[in-house]
Amino acid sequence: MLVEAKMISPAITTSMTTPISEALRIMTEKIIRRLPVVDDQNRLVGIVTFHDIDRAMRAPGVIALTPVEWVMSRNPVYIDRDKEMALAVTKMKKYKVSCLPVVEGEQVVGILSVSDIMDLCYDLLKEKEKEDAPPSNL
Repeated sequence: MLVEAKMISPAITTSMTTPISEALRIMTEKIIRRLPVVDDQNRLVGIVTFHDIDRAMRAPGVIALTPVEWVMSRNPVYIDRDKEMALAVTKMKKYKVSCLPVVEGEQVVGILSVSDIMDLCYDLLKEKEKEDAPPSNL
């Protein structure tokens, strides 16, 4: 199975100049915990998490208008949309990340999170249960 089959698309993204308070508002409104950060050509330049913003807001001297660029992680781990899901899981485990921005060429086209992978596992387990169920004698 390819990443594109389970990724969330389009990804909700933000720019480097977005104030952290606005990024937090977007995350709260959309019920998400991570935002890929893109440049003006929609190329991936970083990722910001709810935890990054929460930690920054508690730091002395940081104000709500601080740009995302100051708190984002640069050069995030990502995956191409046409790669196998197994590679995505391998990358998440290796780099200890809970999501991967998904790209096509240089463009961010989606996001794949641990929750998406858990949904896939659930679907596969339910499918397996149906296969293993005794035949109905109706």
